Formats: sequence, structure tokens, C-alpha cells
Amino acid sequence: MAQSKKKAKTAKLDPTSTVLVVVDMENDFCKPGGKRYRPDGVEEVIPKLAALLERCRSAGVKVLFVQSVRYPDSPEFARFGKTPFLLKNTWGSAIIDELLPGKGETVIEKNTHDCFYETRMDSLLKRSGILPETHTMVVTGIAASICVYHAVIGFHVRHYQVVVPVDCCADTSEGRRFLETQMLRSAYSYNVTVTDSGMMKFK
Repeated sequence: MAQSKKKAKTAKLDPTSTVLVVVDMENDFCKPGGKRYRPDGVEEVIPKLAALLERCRSAGVKVLFVQSVRYPDSPEFARFGKTPFLLKNTWGSAIIDELLPGKGETVIEKNTHDCFYETRMDSLLKRSGILPETHTMVVTGIAASICVYHAVIGFHVRHYQVVVPVDCCADTSEGRRFLETQMLRSAYSYNVTVTDSGMMKFK
């Protein structure tokens, strides 16, 4: 993670117009015995993300969870032959105990890597007054190079200010470097800030 700390920028955030987005921190990805569990850094990310979550709650930041869920007839399994994972209402698709949603915190179900595709994300943001002109989205979770990356791009193309604390994004070291490298490109950097959770300040 040395590269992330070297290039990370301090992010000063107004808690009244900031949303923490926690992507796919589910048992199948994060816990031994999970069907997609890979211990490449996820153990170190869980306590860092849990600490950031508590800081955000204490500061009055809105928290939004994204939960990836599949069904037995999902195209990944029925058409493309992948082994089922994240099945609805199973231990594998449950959000891990360390990061359980609190009372009043919203969970958005998604059925692909993209938290906007055929989900209620857009309508929820509009209904809640969470708008590109007013709000900053802090995106965290797993996996940095896949679902977190798609979430960051989704908010980026909708012209939100986006903050990515890479130490709270689980993946292989190569996956985290991919996320960081992509977000530091000039095509994204005008509204995406790569940082470290310790460099996030609530004003």
C-alpha cells in the first residue's frame, strides 16, 4: 500500500453532504468458507473500514450499503456455467457481522457488478436529495478492481464528487493498484480523489 499513501490526498468533507458507500462486504467474499473468499488483504481492510464506518456515523454521515445477490437462474450460472455464489437469503450473501447496517441505513441489492444497473440506486439518490451538485460519495468495499471500481465509475459519470480511501478497499495488491492507477488518470481525477481513511477529515 506504499504507493497509495505516497499519492493520497487529504479529503476535507462536510458530513452533512457526504455519503459512505460500502460495497459487497459479504461472507462469500470476506470470510473463510466463503465461495469467493481470497485472504489477499481483506482481513486488514475489515477493521479499517469498520473504524471509518463508526467515524462516519459519529459525524452524522449518511451510510449506504450495496449487497450483491444472485438467484439460481442468474445468467452467470444458468447461461455461463459459473458455480453459484452469493445466493439470496444464504450466509454467503449476508453482510459481515463487523459491518452490519444500522437502523435506518439503506441496503441496495444488485445482481451484477454494477450497483446502478437495474437497481433502485438512481431513484433512491434522487428521492433522498443526494445530488451530484451537493454531495460527495465515499466508496469502499470489495473488490477494488471489480465492484468498487464499477461503483466509482457509476458515481463519476453522474458527476458526483467521489472519494476513494484505498485502504478501505479489499482486493489483491494488484487489484488495489489497478483501482488507484485508473482513478489517478486525468480522465477521472477531476472529480475522483484517491486517499487513505486516515487522511479523511470531517469539517
